[in-house]
Amino acid sequence: MRKTLAILLISVHLVGNTEVGQLFKLPQLLQHFFQHHHLDPSINFIEFMAMHYGGDDGTSADDDFDQELPWHNLNHHSIAVVYFPMIKEIASTEFSYGETKVYASHLPPAISAKHALLILQPPRLG
Repeated sequence: MRKTLAILLISVHLVGNTEVGQLFKLPQLLQHFFQHHHLDPSINFIEFMAMHYGGDDGTSADDDFDQELPWHNLNHHSIAVVYFPMIKEIASTEFSYGETKVYASHLPPAISAKHALLILQPPRLG
């Protein structure tokens, strides 16, 4: 029973949160291909896929149906981080950031600055 429940929960998660759910739209893809093949018998499946996924199919009348094809409009809700190790070292160049300004304290050096740190002390017991 546990194994069945685990498989069911994983399946629900994959269908709802990944693009695996697009597999359910494959019959729509085949139906749309047969519509285009009926209009132009010289078109094959590879040309059909190239027209719909690589560019424009030439007919604007079925654009709404084209948007419903599987993996046509993917909604990614995750961020992927890819790390490519450096194969060769890139030569570094020194950059000059222009003038650097030196900011001085507004207090003269003879006056103690203890009063400035009084507010940043932890509370005392007693």
